[in-house]
Amino acid sequence: MHTALEGIFEELGFDARRVQLPEGAAMYALARTYHLVMRRMASVYKRFGLSAASFNLLVLLQRGRDASSLTQQAAGERLVVSPSDMTGLVDRLERRGLVRRVPGKDRRSNLLRVTPAGCRLVEDVWPHHAQEMKRLAGRLSAQDTQALARIVSRLRQAA
Repeated sequence: MHTALEGIFEELGFDARRVQLPEGAAMYALARTYHLVMRRMASVYKRFGLSAASFNLLVLLQRGRDASSLTQQAAGERLVVSPSDMTGLVDRLERRGLVRRVPGKDRRSNLLRVTPAGCRLVEDVWPHHAQEMKRLAGRLSAQDTQALARIVSRLRQAA
C-alpha cells in the first residue's frame, strides 16, 4: 500500500523507496498544486485582460482592510511581488485606467487607489474567480479546508 507521499513521488516518476525524503514530497506537492491552481486561475483572469497579480492587486485595493492607506511598496510585500515588477504592474494598470497613484516621497511610497473602472472590473471578474475557486476546492470538506489553511500558514511562517 502506498502512502500519499509515495504517490507524489510516483507522479514525478521517482522511486519513493530510493528518494526517501517525505518532506520533499510534501513541498513538491504544495508547489505543483500552486502552479496548477494558478494556471487555472490565470485562464479566468486572462478573459478579462488581467494577470493573477493584477487581479489580486485590484481586489486588495478595492476590498483590503487598509485600502485607503496602502502604499505601492506595502502592496508588493503582501502580494510577494518584487519592487521592479510591482512598478511595472502598477504602470500597466494605471495606463488602463484601473488604478491611480497618489504621490508619496518616491514611487515605492505612492498610495494606490482603485478607480471606478477598476472597481467595475473586479465586480465583473469576481463571480468567475469565486466559481473557479469553489470548483477547485470542491473535493475538500470544510474541515479539510480549515486544516489546509492551518498547515500552509505554519509552513509560510517557517519560510
